[in-house]
Amino acid sequence: MTSADARAEIRGYHAVLAAAKNTTRYSSDLQGDRDVRDYKQIPLELDAPDHTAFRNAVQPLFMADAIAPKMPRFQALAAQLIADIDARGGGDITTDLALPYVIGCLTIVYERPQDYDEWLSWGPDVWLADAYAAGEVTPESQRAHRERRFDVESQRSGDALHGYLARVFDDAEARALAGEPERDVWDTIARLVVNDRTLTRDEMFGIASVLLAGGRDTVIKLITGLVWHLVKEPADREYLTGNPDAVARTIAELGRFLSPLAKMERIERGPDGEALDYVILNYASANHDAEAWGDPEVIDIHRERKPNAAFGMGRHSCMGKAIAEHETRAFLSVLLRDWPDWVFSREPEIEWVIDGEGDDAIRIIDRFTSVPVRRATASA
Repeated sequence: MTSADARAEIRGYHAVLAAAKNTTRYSSDLQGDRDVRDYKQIPLELDAPDHTAFRNAVQPLFMADAIAPKMPRFQALAAQLIADIDARGGGDITTDLALPYVIGCLTIVYERPQDYDEWLSWGPDVWLADAYAAGEVTPESQRAHRERRFDVESQRSGDALHGYLARVFDDAEARALAGEPERDVWDTIARLVVNDRTLTRDEMFGIASVLLAGGRDTVIKLITGLVWHLVKEPADREYLTGNPDAVARTIAELGRFLSPLAKMERIERGPDGEALDYVILNYASANHDAEAWGDPEVIDIHRERKPNAAFGMGRHSCMGKAIAEHETRAFLSVLLRDWPDWVFSREPEIEWVIDGEGDDAIRIIDRFTSVPVRRATASA
């Protein structure tokens, strides 16, 4: 296998879509995050038939029917966090709103309210939890995450996540042996039966890793980006207030523009199934392909909706899409209903990156470092 620097990238909307659908040539049966874990994320890093079996087993956790009843709790959480920012005279959308909102929603979805403070302490990226707690996350470490670079020195570590998972699955397995009823997501995973057998501990970790790492920084970026856009574009905010049926299209458009999951790794296989090399599916390039999207560098909430790569493409698209969309819709409904008349208290700090070279280069947002707001009626 080649180094991270030498990996080929598949770029552009149609090429990425074709590769994502061609699971025979571009296999997901690989070990990702090789610098921080030694188990596969499940079902993300499996091919059929195992992918199908595990996806069918865990899919009920992510179904819209399971998430929709939790919407009122999402909305109550959003309202409280917005009110807290106003009570303080302002705040930062990334750290004071998006992060605690997404973490709070995860505790609701997984029925783990007791874990809120611990999960919040990890910050946006579970693999950088220790560095985040120390207040010293480096740009190199953030780039390693964005570029899926697992063979370079960085601050990435699985210690925080794996210590937590060992603890909760010890408890879940003990409750199962005692015949106690299920009470949360870890109980459910510990008792799953796939292919007529219970799961190994690595398989439990693999599913849980997706649940806690996959729907975190991506949704935080989406929520932050929505607020950032609506503060600077009041016409779009007014349109959405009067046209709530446009909310789903708007979320899809922000997902396209922000591309929260910019890249995904695959293994290219030869005609006999032999592993040839790692390749990257560049979802950001698919979402910013001028041949697929007119003016892709513009956020256009009136854009005709069509499939994008915000949540991946093909058979391995994100299982948590329904959770992310419900979280975002709940948040946006409260924000538009009770618009707090926010303005930027200073210029937002946004890290833009150039992805690609020459005519193929695109300019995208890597992360929102700080989006500070206050009420327009408050003193600066």
